[in-house]
Amino acid sequence: IRQYLLDIRIFARMTPQGKVDCVQLHMERAVTAMCGDGGNDCGALRAAHVGIALSDSEASIVSPFSSSNRSIHSCVTLLREGRSGLATSIAGYKFLINYGTTMSMLEIVQFYFSVIVPQAVWILIDSFITVGLCIAITQAQTARKLAPSRPTARLIGAHTLSSIWGQTAINYAFLYGMMGLLFRQSWFRCHEFDSRDIDTSLWWLLGDNYEAEVISIVCIFQFVNAAAVYNFGYRYRRAWITNYVLAVLYSGFIAIVSILTLANPNRFSCMFRINCGNPDTLVDLGYSRPSWNISAYNSPAGHNVMPHKFRWTLWGLCVTNIVLCLMWEKFVVLGPIGRLVRGWWVSRRGDDKLRVKL
Repeated sequence: IRQYLLDIRIFARMTPQGKVDCVQLHMERAVTAMCGDGGNDCGALRAAHVGIALSDSEASIVSPFSSSNRSIHSCVTLLREGRSGLATSIAGYKFLINYGTTMSMLEIVQFYFSVIVPQAVWILIDSFITVGLCIAITQAQTARKLAPSRPTARLIGAHTLSSIWGQTAINYAFLYGMMGLLFRQSWFRCHEFDSRDIDTSLWWLLGDNYEAEVISIVCIFQFVNAAAVYNFGYRYRRAWITNYVLAVLYSGFIAIVSILTLANPNRFSCMFRINCGNPDTLVDLGYSRPSWNISAYNSPAGHNVMPHKFRWTLWGLCVTNIVLCLMWEKFVVLGPIGRLVRGWWVSRRGDDKLRVKL
């Protein structure tokens, strides 16, 4: 019967063992699901790759999935939920890989300039951004319609790697470019960080300089944006805006880092040691004397307040970084360019999908 298996549309008047045999024959050819609503279906439900019990009877005990809705449409619902879950798992995986590549980039640049980003920045990244957005990514809702194909399940496949490598290349280019831009500023000359001029025992204050400040701002934007990039619903999840948890957290974190970048010295930015300085130095720069306590800056300059024009330039470049990352994922990985490349690859290698006669 194996040679006629895919030509047969209806298997009727079968014994429980016959159903098991039929399922096992199909399992030799492809991933096979079985749905049933009675005790005589238990063996086949248990044997199949995926068993769906359409009742609350004894069949639901042996079946991995069960539904009180006795309609065959439950199979479609299960496929939609399963594909959404797989797409969300891959999105979480890519987010954490992107976190690792961005963090390694941050560490490399830190090491090169012998600086350490402020303590509050570490707390924001590791305790709030990474944890909060990891949870938020999982809150994406399932698509209303069943997609014609399943999402990729390959952790190191072309689709997954093109997404990760693209984001990494864009982020690296912008961070190194902005550090280069910093060193071209006339007000920065003679204010470069030199570890010989400070107390290196105060390692937690090695962020009191322009280098660590720019690294912090750029990388926070990149850490936050990674969650939005991988939250695109595509075919398997609903539009990103329906993930309300992520939308709120993303907007909140972007607002926080924008305030840190653009605002004049204030209590909040001084907590992060960004655009702040010693009280006397801030007064000399034309700002009002702070009413809050500020630990003495561990640098000869006594501050790291950037000029207004450079703040807006830095913020604009960070927003450009965000837009390019979103466009890479939307139009290259998931969009027409990605579909064109996949179509060319299939035409060259051939389509190995199992053909079933309808």
